[in-house]
Amino acid sequence: MRIERLIPCPPKDLWHALIRHTELAEGGPVLHLALPCGLSQSEGRITVYESQRILECTLGADVLRWELHPRGEGTLLVFTHAECAAQWIAWLDRIAALATGAAEAEVSP
Repeated sequence: MRIERLIPCPPKDLWHALIRHTELAEGGPVLHLALPCGLSQSEGRITVYESQRILECTLGADVLRWELHPRGEGTLLVFTHAECAAQWIAWLDRIAALATGAAEAEVSP
C-alpha cells in the first residue's frame, strides 16, 4: 500500500511530529507508534533515517516507510506499508494535524 498526502506545513514541522516519540534503546533507535489494525507491537526498529526526508522502520516482519518531499509551502508525505489502509490513513491524519497545529492530540501513547 502506498499513501500520498499533501500536508500544509514545511517538512521540518512534519518530521518533528513524526519522530516525536523516538528513543535510543539498547538494540538501536526505535519509533513508538500508536498502531492501527489492532496490532499489539508499538515499537518499530528504525532502519533508515535521513533527517527531514526518509524514515523507515521494521515492525515485526513489516516495513513502514515515510518519505517527505517539499512542495511549495507544504510537504508531500509518501507512506508505504503492506496492509490496513483505512487505519493508517487515520493515523496519518493525526500526524498531519499535529504537524500543522490543527490538533493537540497525542499521536502515540
